[in-house]
Amino acid sequence: MNKILLIDIGGTNIRYAFAEDGFNHLDSTKKIPLDTIDNFHTFVSDIVNSKNIDNLVISAAGPKINGTITMTNRDLSINEQELKCNLNLKSCSLLNDWESIGYSLSDIEEAEIGLIKNGNPFNGNTFFIGPGTGLGAAFKMEGGVVVPTEIGNTTGLTNSLLQNYGIEKPSEKFVTLEDVVSGSAISRVYEYKTGEKISSENVVKLLREGDETAKQVIEGFTKSLAEVISDMALNFISGNGVYIAGSLMRTIVELMDKDLFVEHFMSNKKEIHKNLLERMPIGMINREHACLLGNLNYYNQNK
Repeated sequence: MNKILLIDIGGTNIRYAFAEDGFNHLDSTKKIPLDTIDNFHTFVSDIVNSKNIDNLVISAAGPKINGTITMTNRDLSINEQELKCNLNLKSCSLLNDWESIGYSLSDIEEAEIGLIKNGNPFNGNTFFIGPGTGLGAAFKMEGGVVVPTEIGNTTGLTNSLLQNYGIEKPSEKFVTLEDVVSGSAISRVYEYKTGEKISSENVVKLLREGDETAKQVIEGFTKSLAEVISDMALNFISGNGVYIAGSLMRTIVELMDKDLFVEHFMSNKKEIHKNLLERMPIGMINREHACLLGNLNYYNQNK
């Protein structure tokens, strides 16, 4: 039976697992900090040779151009045809990480989604977004095709969203959308306000402890995320809903003011567009290893 190696490369960690052709579950899932891997291609080659791998599916953070992804936040370039040839594989597929998130929804259980806002879906279009190290997003069209985006590296909304954090003037610290809406943005804004550089996870910890600046930062993030999702939902007419993913976001969604989120999701829109937004459900994907499962779903759909 054909063996499949599934790899997901994020901004901080690499996750991988194994599967067998015809099955939809993962085996031996592992997570490794990227900084501990000296050479990615040697790392993959060692796994392929030791486990007699036939097929490889990789998801990575970055746009795919002519079969190659050059990662946005890492000095790493991956080409699917070169890997297939060099490793003597039957198949090798390369996906944007948010493309794989889109494919992960095809078999997700209702219990694996936590609703932030109820809705009444009116088409099959779905938008996915995930503020992590950067800001990833993808659009799944009715019919199942997933289209990754690079909205995190756009600049049009940045200055207006800064006002949600109480930052009135443009700053060279905040240029792209992911500079104001991401896990890294939470850390960046907190440092801008206090002079103290701490991780986004520690900002959330301070929020739990009642820190007023942390509260202001997370409220600003909540408003900004809601406004970005609102605009993207209308751009793509996401009648099947908007879904948020990421381990940091699971924690933030538990703590954030959901009424504030919905208020800003609906704000500053004409009545006809408010009616559209009202019908769109918003949910948090609570599934573990969504990218790896999305890679497996992609393989099963395209083998």
